[in-house]
Amino acid sequence: MLVDLHVHTRLSSDSNVAPEQYLEAIARHPARLGAICFTEHRLFPIDAELDASYAEMAQRFGVHIFKGIEADTDLGHLLLFGVNGAVRHRFHLDSRMIRAEHLIEVVHGEGGVAIPAHPFRDSGYGTRLDDLLARLGPALAVVEAINGQNTHEQNAAALAVAEKLGLTAVGGSDAHFSTPNWFLTCATELEREIATVEELCVELRAGRARPYHFPRLDPPPR
Repeated sequence: MLVDLHVHTRLSSDSNVAPEQYLEAIARHPARLGAICFTEHRLFPIDAELDASYAEMAQRFGVHIFKGIEADTDLGHLLLFGVNGAVRHRFHLDSRMIRAEHLIEVVHGEGGVAIPAHPFRDSGYGTRLDDLLARLGPALAVVEAINGQNTHEQNAAALAVAEKLGLTAVGGSDAHFSTPNWFLTCATELEREIATVEELCVELRAGRARPYHFPRLDPPPR
C-alpha cells in the first residue's frame, strides 16, 4: 500500500492547494496512492467540519486521509502521527523551537511516531541522528529518507544514515502544490493495508515500510 506521509494544503501558509486537488490528481494517476497525510506546518486542526469534509472526500475518491503535523523543533522539522489529547496538552504544537527530544519521547509514549523531515536540508537532525538514537532508543525509529523536494545528494545522505543506524526509511513528497513536479513524486510503501492513522503508526513503528519512487510519466503527445 502506498501512502504519502508529507503533504501540505492551504491550511499551511506556504500552500494554496485545496485538499480535493490532491485527491483529483491521485484519481488521474495510474499508480494510485492508498492514503494521503496532510501534515500542515505547526497546525494539527481540531475541526469537526474539516474532519467531515475529509471523510466525505475519502469515501468519494477511495483514498484514506490522515492528519499529521509538521512540527517546528529546536533541531528542525518533525513529522508527527498519532497526535492525541495528551500530546496536545503537553505541547503548544503551533510554537516554534519545541524541544525535539522531549516531543519525540512523548509522542512515542502515546503510541505515535515522530519522523525527522528532510534531515539533511535546512535541518539539524541529519548530523545528530546517531547521538539522538543513543539517547532516545526506540522512540526514534523512522526517518524521512526520501523527500520529493530534496536534491539527490540530500536524499542519498538520509538513506545512508538510515541504513547505518538501522532506522526505518520512509518517503514523502513534501507537496505544497498538486502539480507533477511537487506531488506523486515519491511516497512510502507499506507491507500491509491500513485504514486508520493508528494502524499507520503500528506499521511504521514495526519497520514495515520503505521509500517508493513513482515512475516518471511520459508527457502526453501533442
